[in-house]
Amino acid sequence: MDYAAEIFDQLQLLSNANRFNDHELHCALRFERAPDAEILKKSVVASIAAIPVLGARYVDGARPHWTSLDAQDFARAFVSAPTLTEFEAFLVSRIDESVGPQVAVCLLDAGAGAGAVAIRMNHMVGDAAGFKQYLDLLSMIYSGLSSDPAFNPTPIAGDRSIRGVLRRFPWSVRLKSLFLQTNENNRAGKHRFPLSEDGEARPFIATCKLGRQRVAALKAYCRARGATLNDAVLTAFYRCLFRRLALRSGETTQIPIMVDMRRYLDRSEEFTSLTNLTSMVVTEFDYRPQERFEGALGRVKAILDAKKGAAIGLNGFVKLDLAFGILGQRFANLRLRSQFANPYICMTNIGILDPARIAFGDRRPSDAYLCGSIKYKPYFQLAMSSYDGEITFSVNQYGASDDRHRIQLFLDEIDAELPKSVSGDDAQGATATAG
Repeated sequence: MDYAAEIFDQLQLLSNANRFNDHELHCALRFERAPDAEILKKSVVASIAAIPVLGARYVDGARPHWTSLDAQDFARAFVSAPTLTEFEAFLVSRIDESVGPQVAVCLLDAGAGAGAVAIRMNHMVGDAAGFKQYLDLLSMIYSGLSSDPAFNPTPIAGDRSIRGVLRRFPWSVRLKSLFLQTNENNRAGKHRFPLSEDGEARPFIATCKLGRQRVAALKAYCRARGATLNDAVLTAFYRCLFRRLALRSGETTQIPIMVDMRRYLDRSEEFTSLTNLTSMVVTEFDYRPQERFEGALGRVKAILDAKKGAAIGLNGFVKLDLAFGILGQRFANLRLRSQFANPYICMTNIGILDPARIAFGDRRPSDAYLCGSIKYKPYFQLAMSSYDGEITFSVNQYGASDDRHRIQLFLDEIDAELPKSVSGDDAQGATATAG
């Protein structure tokens, strides 16, 4: 059976063609008691059967589409890794969309009951919010099969297009966003995160974790100032970036952030289709060398609050809908391939992975994080996800060993920049200085 390729399916394919990223989503789950291999494999197969686009391969051309695989091909989506090295290599590898399936799961059996699960999904079929919904589904299927070998999940085969979001807005609002939010996306910016220009370019994921007590203190700090964790992390990101770029007082830089457009749907939490519904909005901030963190946080919060009140993220959806509607798929793809400018630096908040929902029977992860695509140089993205009261920052990059070291130090700088108490007095780097 064939399924039409949606706009974002094709846009994500261009991300790899234009050497922006590998259009792959990545997740790692650690367990004190590893899931049962045979039940996990059956769960993966059942999840692919339940979501048709996962059990398909991509066919490019004048009319891009997905075509169904034979059910016997689903089993190759599950593998086991006998060593940590093989497990980590799996985590940063990518799916061939022309072969499928579009999800892959690897079980590491570390012995003594411990283990880990790595899950990858082709970004063409779903965004990070959809990936989280898939994780919930996979966990639910595993739990169901643990108690009933005949368990069969309800199919997930709803509308994958962006039309559901666009229908929420009258044409007057769409046109307003088109003309008044022209700079909200498709901007590359002039600044680049300093990465090596030569040498090897191997994929890696660099991470930094904030523990529960640290996160609780940071949340209290934000609440006392009417801000969100996202506001605080973006503020720290800017301040650390100013130092890395050695900007002069008054200079500005931009950090685009991702926006989950499910916010505009009536039942955004209900999993009815695996799709991409993520847009982008550009934030711009100026460097004030003597400003303390709290003052910068207030300014960042004001910027984001203003954008939230103006149909945030809608501009990109309207542009893409018009481009594909007027030009058609072939010419819209050609135009995007030559003119779409990806941002050099960006940030995404993937949100919360719920321990109550990601439970494989009685085996719940002791640690978990989810991150997005691996960027090709010179592109750079900071991601954050939360699990069980902890936050994991991650940067996915194709780079050399010195790039990994440089990025790890930068993640440590963001950690140090974030306030550690409600007062914020003990926050390292209270004044951002170039250097």
